[in-house]
Amino acid sequence: MKILSMTATFGKLSNQTITLKPDLNIIEAPNEWGKSTWCAFLMAMLYGIDTRSQTKTGFLADKEHYKPWSGEPMSGSMDILWNGRKITIQRQNKRVTPMGEVKAYETETGIPVPELCVPAPGQVLLGVERSVFERAGFLKLSEMPIKEDESLRRRLNELVTTGDESGASAALQEKLNKLKNKCKHNKTGLIPEAESELKAVTDKLDQLRSLQYQISSIKDQQTLAAEKERRLENHRQALRYNEQKQYSEKLIAAKTARDAAEQALTRAEAECAALPEQELIRRNLAQLQQLRDRRDTLRTKSFQLPPLPPVPEAKDAFRGKDPETVVGDARLDAKVLQQLKNDQKKPIPHIVGGILAVIAIALLFISQPIIAAASFVLGAICFALGIRKHKKLQQQIDRLLDKYRGISADCWEQEAQNYADARQRYNETLNDRQQEAATLNRQLEENEQAIAEITGTQSLTQYEELCRSQLQSYDRLTENRRALQQAESVLQALSGAGEQIQPPAFEDMLQLSREETEKALTEMASEKHNLQHRLGQCQGQMDALGKEEALQAQKQQLEARLAVLGKYNRALILAQDILTQATQELQRRFAPRISGRAQELFSRLTGGRYQRLSLREDLSMESGAQEEVGLRGLLWRSDGTVDQLYLALRLAVAEELTPNAPLVLDDALVRFDDVRLAETLRILREESAEKQVIIFTCQGRELRWQQEEMT
Repeated sequence: MKILSMTATFGKLSNQTITLKPDLNIIEAPNEWGKSTWCAFLMAMLYGIDTRSQTKTGFLADKEHYKPWSGEPMSGSMDILWNGRKITIQRQNKRVTPMGEVKAYETETGIPVPELCVPAPGQVLLGVERSVFERAGFLKLSEMPIKEDESLRRRLNELVTTGDESGASAALQEKLNKLKNKCKHNKTGLIPEAESELKAVTDKLDQLRSLQYQISSIKDQQTLAAEKERRLENHRQALRYNEQKQYSEKLIAAKTARDAAEQALTRAEAECAALPEQELIRRNLAQLQQLRDRRDTLRTKSFQLPPLPPVPEAKDAFRGKDPETVVGDARLDAKVLQQLKNDQKKPIPHIVGGILAVIAIALLFISQPIIAAASFVLGAICFALGIRKHKKLQQQIDRLLDKYRGISADCWEQEAQNYADARQRYNETLNDRQQEAATLNRQLEENEQAIAEITGTQSLTQYEELCRSQLQSYDRLTENRRALQQAESVLQALSGAGEQIQPPAFEDMLQLSREETEKALTEMASEKHNLQHRLGQCQGQMDALGKEEALQAQKQQLEARLAVLGKYNRALILAQDILTQATQELQRRFAPRISGRAQELFSRLTGGRYQRLSLREDLSMESGAQEEVGLRGLLWRSDGTVDQLYLALRLAVAEELTPNAPLVLDDALVRFDDVRLAETLRILREESAEKQVIIFTCQGRELRWQQEEMT
């Protein structure tokens, strides 16, 4: 492919044209002339604008960077020579996509060239992707080093054969290609067919959205027109108003003051209408203050009550008994104890038993044994009964003494009396304290009930604040009545003093005369009519396109179909990838072939100084001079030598990957010395015999060399 001419409205270029020769072109121009812009334009013509790129900090996207400075739409054309045909390629904006519409036709006959009417005609013309052309045949000073690129690696690897003589892998690859082509092959296949249908539906939806946007824009314009008309009307009123401005200002101020006073009074009256009477509020506040003072007094008395005396300690004999009965019980127990002791001192059974025993002895002496035995038995019985009675009395005495343990029997009644007196004093004191506390509590309850009857469910503080707020409302009502009377007096004095003209509805910012204002109002009426007509046209076009819901449903069906086809296509691609992986061991590396040519070019560029060059798999390089033992990386070389090394590599890559593509250099030779620059230009002139070479430079050395060579 050879470029004959380019015409661009692109960035700083405004419908400018550049003409090129099919062989070597050296274009000298100063900085900011547009050299880099022409280079970017060439890439845009071949591969379009990357609309996915977004402007970020320190980076400006191409769609923003090259937006025409003139304000015109981004567009351009390019005349080329391709396969013996002169062809013109044109690009212009497609809706919101910059330079998204592509047209291609034969320059002389105008016959369309459909294979080039694609978003990236450079792939058809040059046979490589954008990234490959950028790395191989498009050289800039800032991008001289070749970076590893998957697309570049793939193209380089395709230069070598697999070495498979059986043809099995090729047959299988061809079969997979046929199946994949059935799904998608360029513009044919099930996927492109569905994509075409989807694109048609999407285009309709885009048109609908565009029309909706236009309708929204027209409505916005109608709103702006209405607003402009409103401002003009307001300006016309302001012109009239300004004639009587002083009077109007005073009258307006008086009316505003009167209206504000009326509104304030109305609000105050409405606020006070729902309030209790003012006097009732004052009485309630006074009564609440009295109740509050009494409550504080009662609480103080309650806090100042003396503590209760301790409960008298009760002896075991008195614990659990009524203090009124303990004295009588103690007195009775003391008498019972005395009686038991007296009974214990009367040994009558023992005396009777002794007498009967004496009688029995006497009867034995008088030979009355039977009677003696009977007397003896009766005496024993009497003696036994005496012992038993004595024991029983002792038990009763012990029980009484145990009951009053720790208290002398003579003090039982006195101790009981002391306990009864102490308990009585405690009960009397307790009763007095309880009565006094009950009286205070009752008085507090009565006080709280009286407060609640006034405040209702609110707390005392809340109710008092409410009352004060209500009194303030009444104060405002009085003040507002006084203010309204004053405002009405002022307004009455001003009324009738001159012609009353209403002021403009809002602040006037226009600077038009009365005649200009009337003319603008007439034009605005015409503009509103035209906008309404355009609105009707857009709505008719929307009706012709159909309902958005139906188009969305059709789009979803096509997307679902594309998803199934895409899954099938990805399965085929995966099979091809697996086949490729299986044959990777048979493929030879591209580095020796490229590095051999690069070494040859590098040796020429450096006058034979560097004879050795090594290209690694990652496309990084090492070189060696004649006098050097080993190879060294780029960090060991000067900037100019590094540029020459990369130029040699790029030329070698371009010969292999883009043999028919133009070779473009943008200030790429700036750091070359005169000797190496001359040799470089000779090599490029040789290259121009096979491909077009375009050199953009800001220096005069290249043109001087060309002139010297020609002479």
